[in-house]
Amino acid sequence: MPTLEHGETEAGELVLAGLRWAFGVTLVVLVLEAIGAFLSRSLSLTVDAVHNIPDLLAFAVSWFALSATERGASDRFTFGVHRFEVFAGLLNAALVLGTGAAFGYEAVSTLLRSTTFAGPVDAFWLLLVALPTLALRGANLVLFGRVPRRTRDLNLRSVVVHLASDILITAALIAAAVLLLVHPAWTGADAAGAITISAILVYESLPLFRDGMDVLTERTPRNLSVRAIEQAAHAIPHVVELHDLHVWAVCPTLVCMTAHVEVDEMSLRDSMQVVAELRARMAEEFGILHAVFEVEAGPAGHSATDGPRTGQDPA
Repeated sequence: MPTLEHGETEAGELVLAGLRWAFGVTLVVLVLEAIGAFLSRSLSLTVDAVHNIPDLLAFAVSWFALSATERGASDRFTFGVHRFEVFAGLLNAALVLGTGAAFGYEAVSTLLRSTTFAGPVDAFWLLLVALPTLALRGANLVLFGRVPRRTRDLNLRSVVVHLASDILITAALIAAAVLLLVHPAWTGADAAGAITISAILVYESLPLFRDGMDVLTERTPRNLSVRAIEQAAHAIPHVVELHDLHVWAVCPTLVCMTAHVEVDEMSLRDSMQVVAELRARMAEEFGILHAVFEVEAGPAGHSATDGPRTGQDPA
């Protein structure tokens, strides 16, 4: 029996290899920044170093979710385990939000007290660590930039958002280091950098929570219009009406729909051809990989080949 493509192959080897690479690079950055935070006594570098810990967990959870997705559907999980990706994305978002909020509070308190986190900040060590960190994170982002956009589901998008925000975070570290090198008396620059980093972490978590809740509440995907889907369906020859339309996402790369479709009076073979055209249109125009249509007879008197009918309706 033929099986419809449900998108189980979306977690390609390139993505899994990228996650393994990202885990290794982040581990190197964690060690580098931990040493730098100790030597520089910088709060902003300490925030970023600690922020690498949930990043490591996030990459590991993402890798596990995508690996599980590759196994495809089963009798117990007839859509596969794509929702694991959504849960992984939400966990990533929660970790980032918690890190940003906790250190944001500490950074604001330090700034208001007009003190430093752990003594005078050594801007030289701060800059010495920030520059190679920028190069390593840039390499990570370039690698994930090679992943086709269509395979960037919520889980993988959360990883990409992590990496892009990490570039901004490193830029904030460099800015704080340069300010302190030029004006050593500006001790608040380090706390201000920490506040900036915390704000970035909080901000990056919000759309991930929103997207995750969209999937779990089976909201119509934000990039799709039910009206546009109906119009596209009506453009298929012999489609009379579309109703009881439902569109939702198992995960952002696996969008599904069901609908009742009324067609002209025709043979079963011809009606299946209409369904095939509908499925192809939904996949090509809207990226809906799993579309199920229940065929119904249209209004009496309509025929696909004979024009208006004048006889009695069939029993």
